[in-house]
Amino acid sequence: MTPGKMLPTRRRALQLLGGGVASGLLDARDVWGFPEKPLLQDEVRPKVAFPDGAIIRTVLGDVDPSMLSHGATLFHEHLSLSDPLPAWVDPPENGRPLGSFTADLDLMVDELNATAQDGVSCIVSGGTRDLGQNAGGLRMLAERTDVHIVVASGLWTQPRYPPDIPDKTEEEIAADFIRDASSERWGAIGEIGTSLVMHPDERKVLRAACKVHLRTGLPLFTHTPHEGCRQCALEQLDVIESMGVNPRLICIGHLADITGDPSAELHKELAARGAFLGFDTVGHQITQGDALKVEMVVAVIEAGYEDHVLLSADFAREEELKANGGAGYSSVPAIFVPKLRYAGVPDHVISKILIDNPRRFLAFTPKEG
Repeated sequence: MTPGKMLPTRRRALQLLGGGVASGLLDARDVWGFPEKPLLQDEVRPKVAFPDGAIIRTVLGDVDPSMLSHGATLFHEHLSLSDPLPAWVDPPENGRPLGSFTADLDLMVDELNATAQDGVSCIVSGGTRDLGQNAGGLRMLAERTDVHIVVASGLWTQPRYPPDIPDKTEEEIAADFIRDASSERWGAIGEIGTSLVMHPDERKVLRAACKVHLRTGLPLFTHTPHEGCRQCALEQLDVIESMGVNPRLICIGHLADITGDPSAELHKELAARGAFLGFDTVGHQITQGDALKVEMVVAVIEAGYEDHVLLSADFAREEELKANGGAGYSSVPAIFVPKLRYAGVPDHVISKILIDNPRRFLAFTPKEG
């Protein structure tokens, strides 16, 4: 997109908290035309090029990227969490662990099949070992739903690491990841996180994840602190590039949580270096409001970096399930996308962001490992 060509003033984005668009009450099928027909007809949508032999690895099998061309792909959600809570993690003193509802298979089947009706064709579950992801449960879930499920895993952040991580080398952690990636059919590495001050063990795990990426081809996405940390994102990318990883094959996560940067200068800097931008806390009640997130996405698009934008919700809250009256895993198409359209983002750009960009991110040519 030509910078500055299409969007009205950002003031309009800041008005989104009022009215029906901000409330998220629009039906995604009305907005998108899914699932009866794609947003844009195939003959007018630009074709997306993928490397020779590229696949997207789901928990049930490798698929051609073209199979995900008619629906949204959410690159960072949680379909399995605290299932069970890792033995080395202390349970909360009051209430259930975050995301423990995902252990209810029948509930999750209903939630995902309803999400498929809202135009979502693929979801990446980035639960990780230390967050309590159950890869076997994800396989059973995929067998009963209309959504492709991609398993992403690794280790999240140092406070949740297993007790043996401080004594392991980068090579040993990388070997563990490659073993689990094979047995659990990982389609991505993530969410690999760092704290506000990167812990030495987090640096070690991130470097190990980069080694796994280089040996297997698996895409990699990260977690930056939800407090919003500009320096954390830059430091992650510095480490990733120092390992010889092409930034065009990774995504820096939680960039919708950055505060005090409405013109998205950080995001433009990361995109200029080649990285995908993870706006992966949108459309529901987490961190700052959607109006500010819309403003940053608009600024990125206006700067000509629409090819770098990825959307997801990082969903893990039981109270926001469809069963409880919320949007559930549909918050991106049902709540956030109407706000982008109201802010002036045209349909062909939305289609690229929801359908084409995540396919380009997830598609890889497998290596031996």
